[in-house]
Amino acid sequence: MVPVVIIPVLNRYDLLERCLDSLDFPVDKIIIIDNGGKIEEDCLVMPRHSRHGKTYILDMPSNLGVATSWNLGIKMTPFASGWILLNSDAWFMPNKLEQFWEHCYPNEIHLTGSPEWACAWIGSSVVKDVGLFCEAFHPAYFEDNDYERRAVRLGKTIRKSQDIIMHDNSSTLLSDVSYQAKNSATFNSNHELFKLRNARLDAGQWDLQRRLDLSWD
Repeated sequence: MVPVVIIPVLNRYDLLERCLDSLDFPVDKIIIIDNGGKIEEDCLVMPRHSRHGKTYILDMPSNLGVATSWNLGIKMTPFASGWILLNSDAWFMPNKLEQFWEHCYPNEIHLTGSPEWACAWIGSSVVKDVGLFCEAFHPAYFEDNDYERRAVRLGKTIRKSQDIIMHDNSSTLLSDVSYQAKNSATFNSNHELFKLRNARLDAGQWDLQRRLDLSWD
């Protein structure tokens, strides 16, 4: 059984439903972090496969962003052997979740999809050594690149698989013109932060002013 799947969502709840329906192998805990606050009106959000354990739906008053959402899911389940981080606009092909899970180990990162971090396994031993994601990257982009760079420098194995998931890349941006405009600024800011952090191995820290400056809310 997969210990935990963490799925942040901001909009396109129809794609979230598709994502959940693709989980055709048992998952102990499914954590949905609703950064758009509209899950009740736009989505049924209950997985159709009764084989799963419990589904947690967290209704956020504002957009936590990707890194903070992932960190929250990890901190909610500290006894897990690891965590699958799954984009809400991605979905597993039939029987592929089990295939992906068979190669998920506590001391490794396992990536699949296009881009690769559309679905990622982070083992518990990796988090113990590398730490959490840098929450200064807000609301999205480069938090995954930063984490992978840190993990590689600490000697962690990055396993990669093909033909596991499908992904409607950037559906969050494509479905909202206002997000596209804001992303042009936040993407560049996060890219600059990524370059500044090139020599750092720590998780950084959340900063209120930066969070406000990069807001998509």
